[in-house]
Amino acid sequence: MIVTRKIGSLVRGKATPFQIYSACILGCLLGFLPGFSQAPGLVLAWSFLLLILNANLFLAGIVTLLGKLVFLLTMPVLFLIGRVLLEGPIQGVFKLFINAPVTAYMGLDYYVVAGGQLVAIILGIVAGSLLTRSLNSYRRKMKDLSENSEKLKTYSNKSWIKVLTFLFLGGGKGKKSYDELLAKRIGNPIRAWGLGIVVVLVALLAIGANWLSGPMLTRLAKSNLETANGATVDLASLNLDLKSSKIELQGLEMADPEKLDTNVFASKRIVADVDSTDLLRKRFSINQLVVENASSGLGRESPGRQIAPEADARKKPILPEFEGLESVLENASQWEERFAQIKRWLGKVSTAEKSEESAPTVSWKEELQSRIQAVGYAHVKADFLTEGSPTLWIQSLEARGIVTPYLDNMRIDIVGNDLSTHPGLLESVPKIAIVSDNGRFDANLSFAGEAGQGENLLGLNLKQYSVDTFAKGLKTSGEPILQGGLMDVSIGGRFGTLQNDLKLQASFDGTTAHIDGQALSLDGVTVPIELAGPIDALQFKLDKDFLAKILLGKGKKRLFDELGIDSEEAGEGAEGLLKGLIKKKLQGEEDG
Repeated sequence: MIVTRKIGSLVRGKATPFQIYSACILGCLLGFLPGFSQAPGLVLAWSFLLLILNANLFLAGIVTLLGKLVFLLTMPVLFLIGRVLLEGPIQGVFKLFINAPVTAYMGLDYYVVAGGQLVAIILGIVAGSLLTRSLNSYRRKMKDLSENSEKLKTYSNKSWIKVLTFLFLGGGKGKKSYDELLAKRIGNPIRAWGLGIVVVLVALLAIGANWLSGPMLTRLAKSNLETANGATVDLASLNLDLKSSKIELQGLEMADPEKLDTNVFASKRIVADVDSTDLLRKRFSINQLVVENASSGLGRESPGRQIAPEADARKKPILPEFEGLESVLENASQWEERFAQIKRWLGKVSTAEKSEESAPTVSWKEELQSRIQAVGYAHVKADFLTEGSPTLWIQSLEARGIVTPYLDNMRIDIVGNDLSTHPGLLESVPKIAIVSDNGRFDANLSFAGEAGQGENLLGLNLKQYSVDTFAKGLKTSGEPILQGGLMDVSIGGRFGTLQNDLKLQASFDGTTAHIDGQALSLDGVTVPIELAGPIDALQFKLDKDFLAKILLGKGKKRLFDELGIDSEEAGEGAEGLLKGLIKKKLQGEEDG
């Protein structure tokens, strides 16, 4: 009954064309926004304007819901329209808004926001025009009937008809005639009580910015972290103290997308010293970020939920002599999810220019598709339009004593410098160093490629890792492929979301390999492996002749040992064997 009364009041009431147009346009503009985290400025602006203007609120609500449905169904198309706007001839206009104070919070650097708002204005005008014409047509018809139909006059004056009409269709046009309604175009454009609410809210925002910004910033940070993480993120609170220029996060827990009952990262307290001078331009410059009581891989009190966008199945590139991880790893899907998560994180700091020259083998279209797969259409930004300084810049990161059951329960320290969303806008290269307390693990990452000063480089070393622990994840039809001993692993080379060129070396100590039912000692053997391809579809290559070389080497050593020949002095092949035998013969004669 409430819905029919609202509809009846709209049709039979005193709504003006201005009220209908403003409701349709503002409703569409709100419906075609992906969320508050992407465009907080536009959400607040359109909501405030809806309160201030004397728009029909019921109609605006209906249009907003319908607009949101159309937005979700047409997001790929809106993304393409956004590309035309942000990468086309009027790019400079958007760049001005994106880098200006206050308007930087409108989220116009998101493709679906830019494209969606343009389509929303068009659809809002069309919807307003259709509804206004329909309403005027109804009023003209009712005007003729009220003047010329005696039967309508008789029925409309009956008490029970008036009661039913009021109950199901609400109030009518009042004392105004249909001629007056047809002549009125605008009426009072301002809603007094709505203006009062907006004034109070703005005053509260200005006076109690610290108090009011906490919940808003907490929600904003939580939403962005969940997008990057791909699973539930719990955040107890985020407080911004403008007087002391500090941001403090309490109770951060990021669920592991692959194992939702554990946290991929958690910290009881994170403190950041910020530069508050540029906040109006949506710039967060953090002088020092300190992470306290951190952990990774520990259990959660309640399981999280996976919220990563469902990416299309990636077709692996054709790389001669390379194979997929699924051919050797039982838990290959888990590793691929780990790499997909890393890809989401890297996608947050990826600032590749919209030019094929910046990446000779990767087109801008492929780069965009990679980002869409990582974070979804709604979260892909035109980062190259940001100028002056990064939207987020962490000059110094320090997280020490992180507790983790991974890597044989080592405690690790993480130190980072000049980490930002736009490395190309800084003079220095972003770097991260990770070191374990026992010295068995260290890793160094350089994001020179993102800064436009070279290539992204990775150097990683893991010492004395249990072979049996590693072997549990390998595919096997019976006994373990590798058994016993320890291994040292080193990885180095170029990395990125779309291209990787990494060299992996695994050195074994006291390890036995079981191949075709035969036991082969790998003691002192170093296995070289190449890794290539997109980060979430990595492929590996092992030298086809490597096993034969090992067998030949082991056989030669055994033969030399039985003959009493020093294999290092003897040399290679049959000639070396002959030299060794002659040398041994001569030494025997000298001794005799």
